[in-house]
Amino acid sequence: MKKLIFTSFLLFISTLSFAEVAKLKYSTDFLLEKVLEKKNLKKRSDIPLPVFFYASNTSLVQFQDAIEKQWGFRPDMITNAFAAINNEIYILDEAEYYKKSGRCMDDSVVHELVHYVQVKYLNWDLNDESLEWDAIDIQSAFRDEFCPVSKR
Repeated sequence: MKKLIFTSFLLFISTLSFAEVAKLKYSTDFLLEKVLEKKNLKKRSDIPLPVFFYASNTSLVQFQDAIEKQWGFRPDMITNAFAAINNEIYILDEAEYYKKSGRCMDDSVVHELVHYVQVKYLNWDLNDESLEWDAIDIQSAFRDEFCPVSKR
């Protein structure tokens, strides 16, 4: 499933030019708060927050090293991902991607924060395919409420 999603993402992103960098509308603290609300959880100070890396200023090798063990392959480009072992979140920050897809970067961060909460707060196994649907549901609800963007 992850390989299929990643391949579809690669096909879409390959049509974009990389110039303008997207910016978050909301703070990562606010985004985590919204994820925790959806999961009926409280923020825990004993669980370290993930470190965020954005594609525009992160090397491909760093991303590959962080995600290879989890995914079982070295991706050809940086994409949105939660590297559970390192507690790192990687985010594509290409503005054109979000414009073309009718999305905002915040909903991508929310999606990856859902995976962070699934692993760090709930001790769920990321190999469970249903976790992806959980992340998509929360991401979509967030997008609808906080960053509706109309497609061109």
